[in-house]
Amino acid sequence: MEQFSPASACSKGHRRSLAVETAAGGSICLSCFAALVSDSRSPTHHVSYALSQLNLAFDDPDLLLELRERHAYLLVAPLIAALSAFDDEPLARQVMDVISDLCFRGEIRRLGLGGVSEQFTASSLSGDFIARIADRLASGALAWSRRHIYLLHCFGVLLNSHQGSSPAAHIREQDALFSNLLVGLQLPSEELRGEVLFVIYKLCQLNVTPWENVDDDDNDCVESLDAMAGSLWRLALEILLKTQHDEVRINCLARWLLTFTALLLVLVGKGLFQNLFVDNIPGIDIKETKANGDGLMQQCPLITLFSDAIKGSLLSSDEGIQISTLDLIFHMISPENCSINELRVLVEENIPDYIFEILRLSGNKDPVVISCLQLLALFSTSEEVFKQKLVVGFSTLLSVLHYTSQIPLHPVQPHALTLVCNCISNSPGIMSISQVTEVALILTCILRRCMNGELPETFILACSTFVEILKSPSAYGIKKIGDMIKEASRCAVLSSLSFPQGNPAVLLMHSLALLKEAHAYSRREDGSGNSDEELEENIMVTCQNYLLPWLEKFINEEVEEDAVQEIVQTFHLILLSGSEAQTQTFANNLISSNLLTLCFAYLGLFPTDQMRSSVYLILGSLIDRAFGPSFGQPLRDAFFYLPVDPLDLIFLLGQKSSIDPQLALCQRASLLLLYVSSLSGERFADDTQVLASLEQYILVNSNYFFCGTGDSLMLAQLVHLYGLYKGSQRDEKMSYSPEAEKTLLNLLARDDLELFSFGIHPMALKWLFQQERIMTYLSNQMLKFCRLSRANESQLIVYSYGSQTMNMQLISELVVSGDNYVAQLLVSLLRELQGEGGEDDMICVLNTMTEILKKFSDASIQLCMHSFSGAIRSIYYSPYCSPQLFSSCSLLVFHVLYTTSHNVLSQEGEWLAVTVKVPKFPDISLEYLLEYVNPKLASQLWGQEELLVISIFCLILHHSRNHVLEETSKAILLNGALASAVENIVQTSIAKGPALVDHDEEMETGECLPFFLLLYFFSLNSPANNFLFSFYATIQDCLDWQDLLQSSNTAPPILLISIKCHDLCRLMHFGSSLIKSLSSHCLVDMLSRISDQRERNQEELRCPMRYLQSMIAVMESLIFYEEKVVATNCGICLSKILSCKSLGLGEKMVIRNCKWFRMIMEEFTMTLTAPSMASKYFKNLHKPASRIATALLRLDQTPEWMRSVFDISCISGVVNNLCAQNLSAEMVNLFRALLSRKYLNEDHIGCLNQIFQVCRKQVYKDSSKGKAHDSLANKFISSSADFGKICNLLVHLMVSPVYREKETDQERLLREIDMFYRELSIETNLILFKIPTFNLFVITSREQIRDGGALKRLGFRRSGNEKKQDLAGSEGL
Repeated sequence: MEQFSPASACSKGHRRSLAVETAAGGSICLSCFAALVSDSRSPTHHVSYALSQLNLAFDDPDLLLELRERHAYLLVAPLIAALSAFDDEPLARQVMDVISDLCFRGEIRRLGLGGVSEQFTASSLSGDFIARIADRLASGALAWSRRHIYLLHCFGVLLNSHQGSSPAAHIREQDALFSNLLVGLQLPSEELRGEVLFVIYKLCQLNVTPWENVDDDDNDCVESLDAMAGSLWRLALEILLKTQHDEVRINCLARWLLTFTALLLVLVGKGLFQNLFVDNIPGIDIKETKANGDGLMQQCPLITLFSDAIKGSLLSSDEGIQISTLDLIFHMISPENCSINELRVLVEENIPDYIFEILRLSGNKDPVVISCLQLLALFSTSEEVFKQKLVVGFSTLLSVLHYTSQIPLHPVQPHALTLVCNCISNSPGIMSISQVTEVALILTCILRRCMNGELPETFILACSTFVEILKSPSAYGIKKIGDMIKEASRCAVLSSLSFPQGNPAVLLMHSLALLKEAHAYSRREDGSGNSDEELEENIMVTCQNYLLPWLEKFINEEVEEDAVQEIVQTFHLILLSGSEAQTQTFANNLISSNLLTLCFAYLGLFPTDQMRSSVYLILGSLIDRAFGPSFGQPLRDAFFYLPVDPLDLIFLLGQKSSIDPQLALCQRASLLLLYVSSLSGERFADDTQVLASLEQYILVNSNYFFCGTGDSLMLAQLVHLYGLYKGSQRDEKMSYSPEAEKTLLNLLARDDLELFSFGIHPMALKWLFQQERIMTYLSNQMLKFCRLSRANESQLIVYSYGSQTMNMQLISELVVSGDNYVAQLLVSLLRELQGEGGEDDMICVLNTMTEILKKFSDASIQLCMHSFSGAIRSIYYSPYCSPQLFSSCSLLVFHVLYTTSHNVLSQEGEWLAVTVKVPKFPDISLEYLLEYVNPKLASQLWGQEELLVISIFCLILHHSRNHVLEETSKAILLNGALASAVENIVQTSIAKGPALVDHDEEMETGECLPFFLLLYFFSLNSPANNFLFSFYATIQDCLDWQDLLQSSNTAPPILLISIKCHDLCRLMHFGSSLIKSLSSHCLVDMLSRISDQRERNQEELRCPMRYLQSMIAVMESLIFYEEKVVATNCGICLSKILSCKSLGLGEKMVIRNCKWFRMIMEEFTMTLTAPSMASKYFKNLHKPASRIATALLRLDQTPEWMRSVFDISCISGVVNNLCAQNLSAEMVNLFRALLSRKYLNEDHIGCLNQIFQVCRKQVYKDSSKGKAHDSLANKFISSSADFGKICNLLVHLMVSPVYREKETDQERLLREIDMFYRELSIETNLILFKIPTFNLFVITSREQIRDGGALKRLGFRRSGNEKKQDLAGSEGL
């Protein structure tokens, strides 16, 4: 033991061991310190200085550790005494800082080997402080004062920071402690009560409460603790109610919330919470209690006190207080802690109104929004009481819903949706139009986002809310909402079919509920009686594009029956409630998508009564919509007896139905299902098996039909099915029952079943029209069909399955196929119907045949193969041929002649008989068509029938080019009245002069002139015309092609159809664009005939100079005409005139000195050399002028001005603007003429050679592509009054390749390029090398072939591997 020395002791004589050395060199005597701070009489500034010095000493970790391990017992009691001894807040805070540092300072910094020991020491030290403070607070002699605030605060800090063992081990008198704390809560000091609340909170959190380890059998203890809990709650609520300061509120709420939570768990676990919140105290009125004030506050129910207490906090401007209050309410009214009655009390106390107000002013701050919506969701469980409150806050909810919908996976978005949905459901008329649009847009965005991932609950609530909106009367008649409904329903269906989580069946049911409600909305009529057809169609498209493929996809996967049932019922609902047109389309689409097969597949997967009912009922409604009302009734009548396996349905057909009425119902349903499935291409069994069952049904149940008990619809279905399966047999040796077939055909003929009254498969229809034994029946059916098709010439009035009805399309296809009797029946009907009273029927047949030709032009071949011309001849010569019948017959003849091939026009005599009387038919007394038209020719009274006859003559002349109908063509050409009519019409038109353009619209000439010009054109190209000219020229010197170059006064009399050249020129000058075009074509052909005759007979040109000048002047004026065809024809005519070798000296002088030719050439070259104009002009506009330029260059004496027009610079400019894309045969021919006149130099030739080589490659590349074929679609006419269409058809025929050059434009271009090279090799004495593999040419001179000089200057490269060929002396390229 250390010996005592005065030097080692303090001034009080305490031992040195009780002093601690500080880092500053001083020392602190702990005994003196303890005496100083524990004495209430010590000066506070001394105590404060001592505490500050000790606190500074704690900066030394070694000193702090020494104090904790060796001297802590000297400091615990004095420091606790100091907290109670001095009523000085700064001093108390110093004491608490010293206690806190002594217990907890530096625990985390030291983690060495001594770290565990040090932490244990600190934990033990804080436990000592807790024990001493708890003892003081639990003392029975405790008298609460302000000084205890510091003691309670220190106690709370210690409880909050204590580590290690539970504080319960240090607190000995827990009951007494809680009793004193409850007394402290009743004191008026708000600061004291706040500290007490925090201590209670910490004790409850640390399970240091009287309710721990309570014996459940001790009723007295339980009742005592229950009363203590009630007192605790009541006192805390009274504090919250009375306080007016946010600081106290935040203190109370922040601590009270956790206190309540911890306490609640203990009370619930011990069963002490049952009577904590009572609805009311017997004999005490809540309103009276509140009116009397504090006197009866202790008697007020706790739930009422709670509602009053939190209102002030809810109205606080501090967000933290509001959130704490909301969280407290949330815990209070959670379902496990609060009953419905207590919720009603809170609602009646207007707590939801406060929450809505907080929500409105929150500015969409997430913590406030989350807390408010969680609370409102709990309040919504008290439905009746909460309804009115929800209506008041509806507008606020909408703004919050808009906010939460913009954040994916927002935690309270389902709550917002639930509240909005409940409000709309409970108060349907609450929403305005703008709110309906707003909510619909929000929900649409949510459902769209669900496609990329969202909570299943959110999806379900969004669908339910949208359903409530659509049910609301506020949504009626809003146009903007339609597009949102489309998008929402589509997204809902897509999301439910592909949701990654949740029950797919449940999600699908909600999406389908939205789809059904959307469909119901689309069927509501607005004020004008109209419904939203676009929305209805969109819903059906959603079903077809998404739901139906989903059924097909998951047929072999695990799927719930409820989901399938819901989809089927949705389809059924749409079929039942939709509009007629939309549902018919929907039903047809479902049938064509093999819905029948799909339904039976799911029926086999879920063979329950409910699924069977759903399947057969929807099929019945489906058939009703697709085929007509009550068409599916057999399914509804027999669905209860029908089997689930379709093979059993086929088996039932082989049974005798007379023995069982239910079997007859099932057989009707089976036939109906087989009938519908056959139209859609579905098969329930093998064709052989079905055919055998049908034959057995016919043999067993045929008496059912013969007795008249069977209906025609059932027979129609039977005929259709038998014809389909019999006609689709690929193996001709396949066995079948001839007796069944005979019986069925007898039934068909006996009942005269109308084929056009029900849907029929093309295969079945074809089989029927192949049965020769029922030709009479088929003829009657065709006549009925023609009668029905008269009202609508394109299709029948269809009330069955769309495209499969016996319509014009099917009949046309049968005629074209040729392996049936349809064409023969139509032609035979024309013969049979001749006579009195058959005019209308004959017109129907003629119109039907015309429509068939309109759909398939090849049908004319089949008609002609069955003596069509003979039938037409008999109609024309019938005494009952009325003008209407004549018009219909002529229109058909026109179409047949227009569409048929010349190969089938072999019955020359009959076609001639149609046109004129011949000896082959002595019984015919009328030259019908010509005699019909001759009186009109003389009177010039032209009508539609007469023009149609002229059009037929044009087609006959057209076909004569192929050496058919030659005699008929001669009869037309030899008709003097027709020739005179042509002359008269032309002269009358010419007499109009410049007024001819306006005169085109007048009937007597305006409509007739184009047809006579067309007739003249086809006559010029008919071989019969050439024959007649040659024949008459031989037997009498009165016919000559050159006579057409004479004036009318000097011309011989007219024997054939002809128009003078100068008359054609006048028509070209004065006429409209159409007249100019037709006249120019005629003039080209006429000049070609004259040129051929002169060359053949070596004749001189017999034409007056002035006559020729006038013709040339007219054609020159049209060279730059806007119509390309007219300009081209004028260019051809001028080139033919210029190329005449027998022109006299006078004619040549006129041509050389013609200023118009020079002007044309100058305009031509100027356009080709200007880069801005050349690109457009090279597109075929240059061809007329280029032909004239070529002809002028090939004259024996080229005009002198040609050299100045085509000088070096001009040719260079043209060549520079030329490329492979705009090169034409006319331009190559022009360059060949320039080459022959030596206008081209070597540079020109080199550039042209490169362009020609590129062009050759391009032509061969393009030739590998398919050629476009001209279609005859939309080129048919419906009546003879369509003059414009008739004329257009003939013009189209006139400009067809038949009347153009035999070569194509590309072939002519290649030929001209080859001729250019040949001309080049001859003119320049060059050798032409050809590379056959690439069709390329290389040229050089014989003299310089070795050094390649010419090749180099002309831009060619020499290749040693090229095959050389000298083409200069060859026989031809």
